[in-house]
Amino acid sequence: MNPYASIEKRTFESALMHLLETEYGLLGGRRILQLMVEDVMGLVEEFYPASERVSSGTLVWSCTADEGKKAEPGKRTEEYKTVTVQLPFVNKADLRARTEKKTPRGKRREVAEERDRQRLARMVKAAAEQGGLLTIAELSVILNKSYEVTRQYVREWEEETGELLPLKGYRMDQGSRPTHKREMVRLWEQGIEPPDIARETGRSLKAVERYLQDYQRVLMLLKQGLSAEEIRVLTGRGRQVVLEYIQLARQYHPELFAEAD
Repeated sequence: MNPYASIEKRTFESALMHLLETEYGLLGGRRILQLMVEDVMGLVEEFYPASERVSSGTLVWSCTADEGKKAEPGKRTEEYKTVTVQLPFVNKADLRARTEKKTPRGKRREVAEERDRQRLARMVKAAAEQGGLLTIAELSVILNKSYEVTRQYVREWEEETGELLPLKGYRMDQGSRPTHKREMVRLWEQGIEPPDIARETGRSLKAVERYLQDYQRVLMLLKQGLSAEEIRVLTGRGRQVVLEYIQLARQYHPELFAEAD
């Protein structure tokens, strides 16, 4: 018998297998137990990533996975798939701002709030890039701010930038399917005429023309350098609607946002 053979058997995986067999008396054969152990090991790897793979200033966080689906009524939070993401809580720009710039006494609160908004936005985007969706409640805990303050940060960011943050509430309310206005704008940007767009989308010509007129008005006002809030007031459309149109403009006309970015 190889004297070294027992060493590789003293692992977490082996201990878990033994626990399932002896303490829980689970049936189904060792192959089934092995599959269960592998699943548990996968969860351990996901929820507790090796520290050497996580850079300084990074926050490891488990959140709802973005499966491109709308929320299902009555479905509990724990029933949705989760994903563990790495959030850039502190980055080099944060450190430079602390060491290279001196904030005037009367501007400290304003600067701190702007720093929080930027941190919030980059974490939401980073989570989305990794297939995760953050909620305002989660951001409230991470930033150590009240729910209302955190929601205000989101609103201010979106109004100042015209950019809808990919939060869980927004993504899972809309799902991955494009809204009618998105589909209409996509076809119009391809040079398709409104009557043909109406036939393809199954909407009335009047509805198509209304959506496209709103989109064109937003484009015109963006070219004049107006903010999302100013566009909302001038068009009389809701904040969320205006932000969606601005997102579409950002997609099809990025040159309008070159200076802002």
